[in-house]
Order: sequence, then structure tokens, then C-alpha cells
Amino acid sequence: MEPLGPKSQVVQLCERLGRERRAREESGLALLEGVRLVEEALHSGVALEQVLWSEELTAKPRGEALLAELAAAGVKLTAVTPAALARAADTESPQGIVGLFRPRHWRLDELGPGLVLLLENLQDPGNLGTILRSMEALGGAGVVLAGGVDPYNPKVVRSAMGALFRLPLIRTSLAEAIGGLRGRPRGCNLLRGQTGDLLGDCRPVWVADLGGAHAPWQADLATDAVLIIGNEGNGPSPEAVAAADGVVTIPMPGPTESLNAGVAAALLLYEAMRQRTLR
Repeated sequence: MEPLGPKSQVVQLCERLGRERRAREESGLALLEGVRLVEEALHSGVALEQVLWSEELTAKPRGEALLAELAAAGVKLTAVTPAALARAADTESPQGIVGLFRPRHWRLDELGPGLVLLLENLQDPGNLGTILRSMEALGGAGVVLAGGVDPYNPKVVRSAMGALFRLPLIRTSLAEAIGGLRGRPRGCNLLRGQTGDLLGDCRPVWVADLGGAHAPWQADLATDAVLIIGNEGNGPSPEAVAAADGVVTIPMPGPTESLNAGVAAALLLYEAMRQRTLR
């Protein structure tokens, strides 16, 4: 069978998925590309609907091995011309392979124990990808998105480097997220060193903001807490601050006014991991 050309239906679908959030939402599909990401998706049990490949893929042993592994897994494989692959891809160097995958949809009640990151109206795809990588590396229950960038934007998929395929990821509103995650209205022990029991399944809610009352090492982030990170330019909304049990701030003795959202999240996740290791 001859490889498909640039005008084929599936190639045009890939092009739309790479450019349009609406196309991703309506089809329930997302785009990934490159040998490493397709390997990560396959080994993570992601639902790969179809994989397009061109002759460039088989020029190297790793590409040939991946193609054979995909075939053995029963993934639908479609040969396309190099021009078609270039049109289907979102980058200039797709390495001869592009895949369509169907993201898993998680629910709040499926989250296990550990810190939950609640990202409110995050806008930058690179920031979201960085946070997902940091979350997987440093541990936690999952990530909840309240508005903001589409997590299946190809830039997020690439920058997350496979973490997106494995981490629980939920999209919902701020109010539903806090209501579903907190467990009880108020009354959690928030600060390290306090005595007393947590009230049942209470999950304390922290928000990161400038001028907060507590440094990260004062907050109890080792428990099953929720940590809200706000929008890059505006920070957390007044609603997020009002709903939180406490506000945590990263001390900065230097003249810098604020940190990148991805950097701030990574520092707070590291502190949460540090606290867990000391218990």
C-alpha cells in the first residue's frame, strides 16, 4: 500500500489537533510526536488510536524497534510520505513519527493520598509541562486544573516529557475542586509541630501568594494537602485566597519580585518531599 500524502484525511486531522483546542475537545484525541514520546506513551499504557510514520523513522534501529513494538501491541500504523508527516506534525523535527492518543479522564475521587496541586488559570504551556514533570519527579497525588491552558496542547505534551501520560490530571472549576478535595469545611491542623488529630478525611488547602503568613517549611505539606498555584501574571484569584486555610510564601531576600510559576511549584513540591522524608 502506498504511503498516504499530505491531503489525506488523517493527516489533516493531525494538523487540526496540533493547532486547535476545539478540535481536540470535539474529537477526544490529542497529538504526540517523536520517538521518545511515542515510546513513553506506549510503555505507560496510553490509548494510542493511530500512529503515522514515514521512512525517516526506519533509518535508525531505535525507530525500527519502536515500529515493531507498536505493531506487536496492535496499534494501527499508517505509512505516510515525508511531506505528509511534516504537515501532520507540530514541530520541525518529528523524527518520522506522529501519534494520536485518547487521554484518560480522571475524577477527583480517584486521587490517592499525597499532595494535590490545584492550578488556577495557568496560561503558559511550558509552565504546565514543567509542573507536571516536577510533580511526577517529586511525588504527589495528582494535578487539578481550574481553567487555563489546554493540558493536551502539543507544547504541554512535549514539555511534560511523558509525565502527562502517568499523572492523574483533572479539569474542573475552582469551587468544585476545593469542595471535592477538602473533605471537610475547615479545622485541619495546618502548621508543622501542631498536635491533635486531623479531622477525619480533612485535606487542608494552601494557596501560594506573595506576602503570605507562612514560609513553606512552616506549612504542613507532608499531609494530603491541596496547594493552589495561581495565574502567572495575576497570581491566585480572591476566591482562591478566601477558600484557602492558609497562605504560603517563598521567602526571597533578593530584589526579584516574583518567581516563574513552574519554578515556584517545583520549590514547593521539593519542600513537600523533604517534609515527607523526615517523617
